[in-house]
Amino acid sequence: MSDKALEKAVRKLKEGDSRAFDYIYDVTYKVVFFVAFRILGNKHAAEDVVQDTYMKAVTGISSYNSDNFTAWITTIARNNALNEYNRAKRATATDFSAEGDYREGNFSMPDEDSFGLIALAKQLLDETDYKIVVMCVIAGYKRREAAKVLDMPVSTVSYRLKQSLNTLAKHVKGGSL
Repeated sequence: MSDKALEKAVRKLKEGDSRAFDYIYDVTYKVVFFVAFRILGNKHAAEDVVQDTYMKAVTGISSYNSDNFTAWITTIARNNALNEYNRAKRATATDFSAEGDYREGNFSMPDEDSFGLIALAKQLLDETDYKIVVMCVIAGYKRREAAKVLDMPVSTVSYRLKQSLNTLAKHVKGGSL
């Protein structure tokens, strides 16, 4: 993904060219989804948060005045996911008969087979390492791009990515998956 191309598409969207949204969505969807999924742990809830995130981003695009759209939209996604998490937690605290996904704030994934490795990474890695793995392996970010979003040196991202992948590989080979 090219930062310049993304920023150019954002400028076009701000100028009223709604066709630019398709490019923005294609480039940022994966990372936005996994930010929401990391907080909620539920694919369907994360998809709802992603939809809300893009709606807020489009309606509030005039307030964007940075050079890092990915960081801006992931912040919106994070805030939306936290709001959803807290809302669901409050709702189940008063509904004692509920046995749904949000029981006591614990979230389950209906299709763990497709997200098994992601769930393992979420379980084993700290938050920063998990973000690095999601951004570099799942979302296709280059280490340089992930370093910019996370505001850390590229060498640190490279090192932590390698260590995280080694940790995951050891658990997968050991049959812990």
